[in-house]
Amino acid sequence: MHNTLQAQSLQDPKRVYIFTVGGCGEFGMNLTLYVSQGVCLVVDCGLSFAEPFEIGIDAHIPAWEELESILGMKPTAYLITHGHEDHLGALPYFLTRWPAPVYIGPWALELLKDKLNQLRDQTSYIFHEIKSGESCRVGHAKIDWIHVPHSIPHCSALAIDMGHGNRIFHTGDFKVRGFLPIDPDLPLDLVSKAAKASPFRVMVSDSTNAGSTGECPSENTVLSELKACFAGAQGISYLTTFSSNLWRIKSVLRAAMETQKRVMTFGAGIRRSLETAARLKLLGDEAQALVDEDGGSRLNRKDLVVLCSGCQGEYRSGLTRIINGDVHHLDVRAEDQVIFSSRVIPGNEKAIFKLISLCHEKGAKVITAREKPDIHVSGHAYAGDLTRLMQAVNPQYYMPVHGTFTQIKTNQALAPRMEQVIASRNGRVIAVGADGFETFAEFDLPLLFIDSWSRLPMSYDNMRSRHKIGDTGMAICTGLLGPQNHMQVEVEFIGLPFADQADEEACEMQILGSLHHLYQAEARKEFSLVSFNEQARLMIRRKLSERFVKKPVVISKIYAIDR
Repeated sequence: MHNTLQAQSLQDPKRVYIFTVGGCGEFGMNLTLYVSQGVCLVVDCGLSFAEPFEIGIDAHIPAWEELESILGMKPTAYLITHGHEDHLGALPYFLTRWPAPVYIGPWALELLKDKLNQLRDQTSYIFHEIKSGESCRVGHAKIDWIHVPHSIPHCSALAIDMGHGNRIFHTGDFKVRGFLPIDPDLPLDLVSKAAKASPFRVMVSDSTNAGSTGECPSENTVLSELKACFAGAQGISYLTTFSSNLWRIKSVLRAAMETQKRVMTFGAGIRRSLETAARLKLLGDEAQALVDEDGGSRLNRKDLVVLCSGCQGEYRSGLTRIINGDVHHLDVRAEDQVIFSSRVIPGNEKAIFKLISLCHEKGAKVITAREKPDIHVSGHAYAGDLTRLMQAVNPQYYMPVHGTFTQIKTNQALAPRMEQVIASRNGRVIAVGADGFETFAEFDLPLLFIDSWSRLPMSYDNMRSRHKIGDTGMAICTGLLGPQNHMQVEVEFIGLPFADQADEEACEMQILGSLHHLYQAEARKEFSLVSFNEQARLMIRRKLSERFVKKPVVISKIYAIDR
């Protein structure tokens, strides 16, 4: 690609350039750029969670330097469809580098402000709170926000008009049936009417549950199953779900209230969701079921529901801490039940099964969606939902995103004609216009890695250096070189499998002997301290790798005085 996308979009104003940065072939990091006539819209700005082997890393986000060189510009605006981490989590980092107006729903805006506070970012960014049914303009582009049901409040699909007939329907996360009465069904008649008035060129669609037949059930169906579980409790009902799933939290509170139970919450994520819901006045009379620690301790065990985080087996989550006996006022006993009102996110199976095993060790009854399918419903469209929305939108082209390639391929097969399908992947730029579509360019996009403690991003090289130390161990050589070949040096070993302290000390003495010989040899030549440190580093690494097979990280910082 010779031009930047900004320059290309100005040169060819009758096309829109769709740049998929993340969300294809993976779970998370949903981020799509729409570039037209010099305007760049960033739709969602999500992160993906780290792999288990990435110790000390919480998440991945796209590296903005590469994106900026491809675009040749900074974003004109951010459009956030809803407040889940895989759609919102990278935005606080992007705003520091690419500040631009953010159009965002009330729930997601509260979450974004909280994230910025956690990062101690007090910058006054431009936020436009927008709700479904409203519209906004960014440059020449007009965006209509259309209500879609999901598992949290204030979710929207976007109808983006980029001019020259280039209308895009971006679904975000959705399903057809809402959580009545607070979260209405998807207004298919309104979408169909809008499509007939002004046809859509492209529909960019969620693929998460494309392999599930039929239509995704409403959240309302969960209530009766929860009530049955609570009514039959012989001890405490520990229930874990996704902390962000406000509709499920409300269902738990409602089920508890209708079965004369009380709910105590445990876990920072659950607490934050309830606090946000209270600020936005999204809690009804079901909030009367809530009790604090003192109130919960006064109840008969069978009358208490503990709503906690940890449905994916996360380390140090609420349920994990309770099961491990780390919470003084809560313990799991044989008469209790543990309810997983959630699905298993691929990659988390081992952690979840281990947690379930620990529940069984305590003698508790474990209930999952395997035993009681109605204990959980998804927030993502099944094949039937996707087909109904596709029929309403009636797009010229269909572009599945948001999922693994298996899910995306399954979603592609739902299109009436395969020639309608635009195959997307991360790093691919699709040019679309009245004359059709084509793959305009493809890029390998680097990532940044979010440190677990500081929450700051680091490069791949820095992350790899950290993991290499953890994988292979480390040796640090420090000291001084004095006159007359005098050398005062010590070597410290970190994470190397010595048999005992004596073995470690013997290895250090051997290395120090080799360093002394190396110093004497170098002293006979024109001495270079830089060269000596590098040769010392290589020698130490070679000796350690001969013993331990792996090559540890070695740092040599030896200084010379009065030589």
